[in-house]
Amino acid sequence: MHEGGALSWREVVDHSHTRLIDELSTRIDSEVREAAAKAAAAEQARAQSEARADVERLNQVLRRLRAAREEQVLKLLAEGCAPYAEKLVVLVFESNHSGKNQTRVAASAGISEKDVSLDTAFDTAQAPAIVSAIESRDPVVALATPGEISSALAQAFGEGSDSRKAYLFPVAARHTVVAMLAASEVAVSAQIELLCEAAGMRLEAEPTAVKTMPETGKVNSSWADLSDDDQKLHLQAQRMARLRVAEFRVHHGAKIKRAMAEGDIYGALRQPIDTAREQFREAFMAKSPTMVDYLHLEILRSLARDEERHLGINYPGPMHV
Repeated sequence: MHEGGALSWREVVDHSHTRLIDELSTRIDSEVREAAAKAAAAEQARAQSEARADVERLNQVLRRLRAAREEQVLKLLAEGCAPYAEKLVVLVFESNHSGKNQTRVAASAGISEKDVSLDTAFDTAQAPAIVSAIESRDPVVALATPGEISSALAQAFGEGSDSRKAYLFPVAARHTVVAMLAASEVAVSAQIELLCEAAGMRLEAEPTAVKTMPETGKVNSSWADLSDDDQKLHLQAQRMARLRVAEFRVHHGAKIKRAMAEGDIYGALRQPIDTAREQFREAFMAKSPTMVDYLHLEILRSLARDEERHLGINYPGPMHV
């Protein structure tokens, strides 16, 4: 500062520069905050729009599944799940001419005809990951290698990458796995599980297209080969089994929970289980040579969580015709 209190030109420039920097910083901060808020709002709007579109897409697929003929269900399942995976196939299980269980491709999406076609089939035993998903009836994630999912599927999914994974989603109906969706590079799994469950419910509602034996998942008999009366009897037996086991859970819930921990559900519920078994035997097992012990299957699934060891060493096992 000069004598007399006057500012030097340098001080004036420095003061102006500082004020300009402060103004610019304030403006930039405000613009950055405004831009960030706009970007966040735009991203939220985009996410909401995508979520609404996804919900509507799922609703459309579910409506089509409910209205579809059975021979269309598995194809619709592949189409509906295509947006959620890079490649996928829908598999069904059947017997070949020698009586061995084989897995056949019923539908696909994102895979070229040269990699897999509707004629592609392989021995189910060659795909232990698929066998595991059939037995557990739960989704399974496995390496997409020939030793896990078969050479045919490994090639279709892009064999050669040791890190590539296969996602297996069982389609369950009539107490067993009747089909399976196998996919690679799955973006989200919840939607696929929902559609597989819906497809299973559709197949269970009028089970004529998929040929399976309910107690094993093996193909020894066809639902379509049963007479109308036999089909009605099987459906009645399934409903009766579910009703009885539901009654067990309502009236003996606490006892079942303790028995699960002790591994002896039958010991805790011997009297009601024996009564239900005798009723089921007289009402259904004695009336049809094709009948299956749906009561056993429902007890195993609903009470023992598909673990026979929870039923106890004295449990008599499934009834036979």
